[in-house]
Amino acid sequence: MTYPDPVRKTCPDCACLQQCLLGRQSDAVREAWAPFITERRFRKGEVLQRQGDGHVQLQVVKVGTLIVQREGGDGVDRPVGMAGCGQALGTPALLHRPAELTCVAVMPGRVCEVDAAAVSRHGLMTTEFLTELAHEQMRAHTRLADWARIMHVRGVTGQLAGALLQLADIQRSTLVRLPSHTVLASLLATTRETIARALAVLAQQQGVVRHDRWHCAIQRDALTQLSRGGRQLPRVARAVAEASADTVQSSAPGPRLPSRPSPMGRSVGKIGRAEAAALPA
Repeated sequence: MTYPDPVRKTCPDCACLQQCLLGRQSDAVREAWAPFITERRFRKGEVLQRQGDGHVQLQVVKVGTLIVQREGGDGVDRPVGMAGCGQALGTPALLHRPAELTCVAVMPGRVCEVDAAAVSRHGLMTTEFLTELAHEQMRAHTRLADWARIMHVRGVTGQLAGALLQLADIQRSTLVRLPSHTVLASLLATTRETIARALAVLAQQQGVVRHDRWHCAIQRDALTQLSRGGRQLPRVARAVAEASADTVQSSAPGPRLPSRPSPMGRSVGKIGRAEAAALPA
């Protein structure tokens, strides 16, 4: 599929300015780098970076979401996190190193690409830029650590709550554009059916408000509590307990009154005593 050229914006007008490695540079540095930066669209399913590729470019995501994968000794790519607005991909290319991760788009978007070899030839790797690059790498490691932490949360519901919080951060919006259930299932090492059930539980627990199949508004405080591994929010759990107590109380039998003999029983007793008195001693 061919996309028309997007409307270009200068760095100061970009929505990702404060999140972008290039946008955080001084005006002089951005002006020197500008001739080597191109912006393009990418489509869902496109591989932007391939682990081990030594000819990749530095890329900064402007719009869109990608799943980040790492190949192990078994030769299988497995998800280790997700990337989005303002995140730099392929930073090892600036140091003449191959890509460390594979990045695959899970929805369409736009990316700024930098010819790493050209900026190196023109001596643009200044101390100022290398300092920002080091900060960017620290942020990248922190994000990967956050994704790794999610996998140690007890229960898929808690893990999904943590993943939605991360998605909200990388999309810079509380209205989250959801990847497919297949993508979320691969990220959390579970099944699509389990993801569907977990989303329903999060909605029931007031952690998300579903707008449609692909969008949901997150309730950050509720998801934060659920991401700690609890099955229910404290206030929801109390409400359920109170409702259960009311149900039990309404269905329980009331206090038993002392039994009184029926009139028929009293008549039978009198008849029996009269017959006994009439018998000869």
